[in-house]
Amino acid sequence: MIAYLDGLLNEKAPGHVVIVVGGVGYKAFIPISTFYKLPAEGETVTLLIHTHVREDTLSLYGFFSKKEKLLFEQLISVSGVGPSLALKVISGLEPQTVIDSIRLGDRRRLNAIPGVGKKTAERLILELRDKMPQLASS
Repeated sequence: MIAYLDGLLNEKAPGHVVIVVGGVGYKAFIPISTFYKLPAEGETVTLLIHTHVREDTLSLYGFFSKKEKLLFEQLISVSGVGPSLALKVISGLEPQTVIDSIRLGDRRRLNAIPGVGKKTAERLILELRDKMPQLASS
C-alpha cells in the first residue's frame, strides 16, 4: 500500500496530479482543497496517499493534510459513497465545514454539494456523526 508520495510535481490539474518518484509517474486524484496548496509544476511535493483497490482497478487519492485524508477515508466507509463522491464532498466544502455539517446534522449544507442527495446526506450524518469530534481534533 502506498502511504505517501514525495517527488517532482510533473503535472497538476484541479482533479489530479502526476508525481514522479524514482523515474515513475504516479497519478493521484485530488480534491480542490489540495490543488490550491500545490507548488508549481517542476517543484518537489509530498502528498499523503489513500490507495484504493477494487477487483478491476487500483487508484491513488492524494491529500495535502492528514485531516483531508482521514475525512476522505471516513466518507468512503459510508454505504453508497465511493471515492469519486467523497472527493466531490471534500472539494465542495472545506474539510472542517464538512465535519461540522455532519456533526451538527446540517443536511441542507450537505445537499448543496453536487452529487449529494437527501438520502446520502442523511446516511453521512447517521453513520459519521459520532466519529466527527475525533476527526475535528486531528
